[in-house]
Order: sequence, then C-alpha cells, then structure tokens
Amino acid sequence: MRKSLWVILIAVALVATSCGPAMPPTTSPKLDNGQTFMLALPRIAVDFDESGAPSLLGMSIQSVGKMFGQDLSAVAMPKMLVDWMMAAGVQHIETRQTGDSMALLVNGKPLPHVGWSDASLQQAMDLAGVATGQNFDIAKKVLPIMRRLGLDVVLNFPVAPGAAKIPYADESVVLAPPEPSKDPASVIVRLDVVYDEQGVPSVLGLSGQDLAAMGLNVPLAIAPATLQQLQAKNIQHIQLRTQPDGLFVYVNGNPLPNLVWDNKLLGNTADVYTQMNPQSPVIDLVKQLVPALGTLDINVVLDFPVPAGVAPIPVKG
Repeated sequence: MRKSLWVILIAVALVATSCGPAMPPTTSPKLDNGQTFMLALPRIAVDFDESGAPSLLGMSIQSVGKMFGQDLSAVAMPKMLVDWMMAAGVQHIETRQTGDSMALLVNGKPLPHVGWSDASLQQAMDLAGVATGQNFDIAKKVLPIMRRLGLDVVLNFPVAPGAAKIPYADESVVLAPPEPSKDPASVIVRLDVVYDEQGVPSVLGLSGQDLAAMGLNVPLAIAPATLQQLQAKNIQHIQLRTQPDGLFVYVNGNPLPNLVWDNKLLGNTADVYTQMNPQSPVIDLVKQLVPALGTLDINVVLDFPVPAGVAPIPVKG
C-alpha cells in the first residue's frame, strides 16, 4: 500500500510539473449511465537527444521507469530515425486525445486523424467481436472513459543547427473542426457488392468467378463461417463513403470511427511528405493526389444476405 501511494505521488508530481495547463477533452463529462468523469492532464513532452535517448522533464526515461519499477528502455528511438527527423526539419510530433478525435500534428501542422464518438467506438467493438470471435465487453465499458481523458503527448527531436525553433500549435488549431471543401466532386462512384450465402461477391450480376475469368481479381470473398457470424449479429451491410470532411464507414447505418480530413489537413499531409522525403520521385504526384481526396464522392456498399423473416435495414443515402 505504501509503495502504491508513493508511486501515485511521484506520478502526480511529474504531471503537475509538466508543460503548461490541463488539456481537457471537448466531450461532455457525462457518461451514458449518468455518472460524471473527466481527467485532464497537461501536455507531456518527451525529449529525444541526437542518439535517440529519451528524457522527461530533464530525467532519463530509464530513471523515470525505475521510480515506477518499470523497464522503459524500449522507449528509446533508433538514431537513424532521429537523424531523419533532424535532416527533414521535423522538430516535434504531437498527438492529443480531444474527446472526439486523436489529433495529430507535425511541427504544429494538423494532419488527417481518427475521429470518434461513444456510439462509433461501441460499434467498432461489436464488429471486432464478430471478426475475431472474442468478447470486447470490458473494452466497451472502458472506451467511453478514455474519451474523457485529456491527454496530450509530444515527441521533441533535436533542432538542427541554425534552424529556428517551431512553437507548438495553439488550442484553436488543435481543436479546429474540419472545413469541408465546397468544390464539385472530381470522381463519383456508386457501387453495390452483393454477397450470396456462400460468401461469394457479385458486382452488376457478375460473380467473383466471372470477374476472375475476365482478368479482374477482386479479393472480396468472405468465408462462409464469417458470413454466418455477420448474419447471427444481423449485420446486413457495411458502407464506405468519402466526403469532403473525411472517410466514413457504417455498419447497418451506424458509424464506425472515421478518418477526418479537409483541404487544409490533406494539403499539410502532402507538405509533410515532401519535407520528409525530398528525394522522392513521386512528390509531384503526392501533391496532386492527396489534396484531391477531399473531392472524391465514393459510396460502396457491401450487402450481405438477410435471413428469412428479418426486416431489411435501409442503407444511408
């Protein structure tokens, strides 16, 4: 008991002396069961030296680990990777749990990232249970709590000689919602993939075997056992949609965690790729294709057989 209390006191002291104010998530602290929970921590900065050795608040990670009785030597970063970051001018990479997303920033520039809600995380656990046959009930209880944990971790790399230090992004940048493009769609795709009772897909009446005979190998077949699991959970369709504000996947019309993007986030991605891969032969292609993802209008639906006597579930428009 005394040891546990000592560890807690050390952890509180480290957090309290960390960088800056608390980072509260934007989600409501109210859980579905009516109880309240929120824990907001300050930004936690991990500094890597030129050899890849990490430190926290001036203390080596190994020393911090010893305080907690843990071996944290695996946190060290290969020197080759640190050299790459320095050569590319990448000074820091930051991730922040905001409540509705896991924000990702490089040198203060926000990139596409995963967005979620309580409902989408629950749906993801349900689908994972079907896919793996495992029970995720504990995870379904924990994930809403994790959404109410304000956690911001930044990895700092050595600043190259002569380079100006780049500040962290301020709150308004990290929490800014996506700004969907109003440009017309560059590509429009509408496609239904229909499965039979054996898990064989067909497109426009052409089965997987027909497509293979035409030289089109579409690896979309589903094992009959997996199809039976989907039917047992009444999963009638899975839908993938691209929109100006991200990539979305729905199960029976219910959203899974999505990929958040907009013109700015996609443009930042192309810029970061160029910065980190200046010799790449596909830089021009990346600069054109990545920002164009925001103008794709793709709607693909995987339709599974509906058991007899079960009411069909409509697909989202």
